[in-house]
Amino acid sequence: MRRIRIVLAEDHDVVRAGVSALLARAGDIEVVGEVGKVSALLEMVDTLKPDVVVLDAHMPGQRVIETARQLHARHPEVALLILSAYNRQEYVIGLLEAGALGYVLKDDPPGALVRAVRVVAQGEQWLTPRVMRTLVRAARLKKEVQSAELTEREVEVLRLLAQGYTNEEIARELVIAKQTVKNHVRNILKKLGVKTRVQAVLWAIREGLVSVEDFPLSGELP
Repeated sequence: MRRIRIVLAEDHDVVRAGVSALLARAGDIEVVGEVGKVSALLEMVDTLKPDVVVLDAHMPGQRVIETARQLHARHPEVALLILSAYNRQEYVIGLLEAGALGYVLKDDPPGALVRAVRVVAQGEQWLTPRVMRTLVRAARLKKEVQSAELTEREVEVLRLLAQGYTNEEIARELVIAKQTVKNHVRNILKKLGVKTRVQAVLWAIREGLVSVEDFPLSGELP
């Protein structure tokens, strides 16, 4: 089985060692590079070409969001997963808009980080429930409402997407093929005029298709 190749960017040596050891214990994950400064991250990714970058959201004196934006522009095929002690709105929205596909909090259960790596490596989103709640609050502050003519099936897919289901889980829930789910997601993004699944989720929250009560309280999503 091919391993998921990880580059880990974390400025605290002890935390970096702990996260690296946690990921290394998963049989399908391999940490191929570690950096303590984001200034070294792009060059390492250029060289190692990992599947996933796990990036600490807060490194004092370092341009994390700008680096995330540059990384996504240079390597859109590399999934960016944020690991943070903070779920403050400016971190969450700034990094998701910069191209992050997932966001895990450092006090989530250890298994959440491992699963998040596996999910984003497949090109799907992972947002820990408390981060989803931050997005709910942010979306409610937005005044603009975009109209879109989604089919009944597209609405079902979007609701499940917003609740953290992967394409495979949506396919099982709706008893349809995984490729059909991918087609629905592509059509949803096109109709909403957005580029990412996260932006589609924000739209769903704003339109009332999902609410804060839909998100689980634990660190594990469905």
